[in-house]
Amino acid sequence: MTDIFTLGIKADTTDIEKGKERLDDFSDSATNADKRTGQLREGVNTAGKAIAAFGLTAATAMGAVTVAAGNNAREIEKLALLANDTVEGFQRQAFAARAYGIEQDKLADILKDTQDKVGDFLTTGAGPMVDFFEKIAPKVGVTAEQFRNLSGKDALQLYTSSLEKANLSQSEMVFFMEAIGNDATLLQPLLANNGEEFARLAERAGDLGLVLSQIDIDNLSDMNVALREMGAISESTGNIVGATLAPFVTDLAEAFNETTLSSEDLRSSLLDIVGG
Repeated sequence: MTDIFTLGIKADTTDIEKGKERLDDFSDSATNADKRTGQLREGVNTAGKAIAAFGLTAATAMGAVTVAAGNNAREIEKLALLANDTVEGFQRQAFAARAYGIEQDKLADILKDTQDKVGDFLTTGAGPMVDFFEKIAPKVGVTAEQFRNLSGKDALQLYTSSLEKANLSQSEMVFFMEAIGNDATLLQPLLANNGEEFARLAERAGDLGLVLSQIDIDNLSDMNVALREMGAISESTGNIVGATLAPFVTDLAEAFNETTLSSEDLRSSLLDIVGG
């Protein structure tokens, strides 16, 4: 009887111990689950902050890119006007010139000089083009009227091709090229063989999708105008707010000055002003 009772007690004790172990395991699991939940929440928060930071950075970058594009569009319009060409045509020419180390502003200057020299001769019959029309043009059958209404690039191309036909030495070529435009000699490789390299690279610019259309330029210009007006409005608003507050700030400053100068107790004076 005693053995049977003892065995029963041991069995019950064993079951209790197992139950306690299971409770401990469950408690540990719950604690671990809480830890994992906390880690997950922390991870989500960190990811959320990272996403927000990325979004802000992306927005800032996009804003900077947009403003830069607007400024570039305005520059292209200005330079195309100097070159007497379309914005699309000038962009193609600028891409070709850049391949030979000539930036777009330098290209525009050369083409502007060409226009100026041609216009000078057509208007007055004088200027740096006199030597060309007296010594070169008659040999190759070119007249001044053929230069009228040409873009800067086309005028420079006709001029260079005429010099090539006259079989000039390189020294003579440099003399005549520099006569029509400062550093125009730099464009000679592009203008050689009737502008073969110029045409090839200009077409390549189009193939690469590097040329903004006139519509694109207009849209960017409109954006520039809107941003400029918005800036002016913001600045004006600040001035209006300042002007509105100015009398109150003046009164406060004068009260401070008068009270402080007439009182030996600066602390009491300050308290009186602030209270007022």
